[in-house]
Amino acid sequence: MVSTRIKVLIPLIAVVLIIALVIVLIPKKENCEIIEPYYHKIYSATSTDGLNWVVNTTLLFDHASVPGAVYYNNKIYLYFVNAECGEKLSVAISEDNGSSFIVYDVKITGSNSPRPVDPNPILDGGQIRLTYVGNLGDSTQKIVTALSSDGINFIEEAVIFTGEGIVDPDLFKYGATEWILFCGSPGNHLIKANSSSAAGTFVEDTSFNFTAAVPSTHFINGKYYTYHIGSGPGICVAEYNSSGLTVIGTDIIKGFSGIVADPTVVILGPGDYIMYFKQRNP
Repeated sequence: MVSTRIKVLIPLIAVVLIIALVIVLIPKKENCEIIEPYYHKIYSATSTDGLNWVVNTTLLFDHASVPGAVYYNNKIYLYFVNAECGEKLSVAISEDNGSSFIVYDVKITGSNSPRPVDPNPILDGGQIRLTYVGNLGDSTQKIVTALSSDGINFIEEAVIFTGEGIVDPDLFKYGATEWILFCGSPGNHLIKANSSSAAGTFVEDTSFNFTAAVPSTHFINGKYYTYHIGSGPGICVAEYNSSGLTVIGTDIIKGFSGIVADPTVVILGPGDYIMYFKQRNP
């Protein structure tokens, strides 16, 4: 007869064998390339005026960075650099105003988008226009714009601007006919370029001078608010008009631990705004 001790050990051995098999079959995390955004997280805040914000400390996404968001067809589309394993561009879609999300891999058809990062989504002609750095790692960066009707599958439309070390594009329409592109560059010098078309060739305005990084511009209460980092402590906001940018708020995300940066805003309706931002522990 089998001893009582063996009877007890048999289930335990079976459990150990199952665990060992699972470990063999599941890809090991250590085989992934760990890059800096792996240590970043995305959180949110809400506002009724675009200037005063209430932070939500609930973690939305781990190993995620450089969020860019837009409200399209009654859904929130939150784009971000997904660094959970290596690096890719993802979009989290919410049908309940940000209470829950489903994450998809973004697919871009086009030869200028081998490594898309720094997403900047806007609404344009009933579609989502995504503008981004298409070739991170090359000596000269390409700012690329693409269109999508589902927010997941994009068709590359044009390379609208190029430059050495430029990052974090921020494309928006100013008035009826002018398109403006902000880009970050080395030394936190914000570049401004103009075009008459969203997919046209943008020409730098060399007279523009402003210290900032990771800009994101939104039309709120009849004004253009450019959220950014670099012109003061924490996340800042400046008002844009034809004269340039004027800082109207600094350190607007308060009482949150670590480093906060990379703001983007979703406009759900008048007086109903959600900011998504990156957090990293020092």
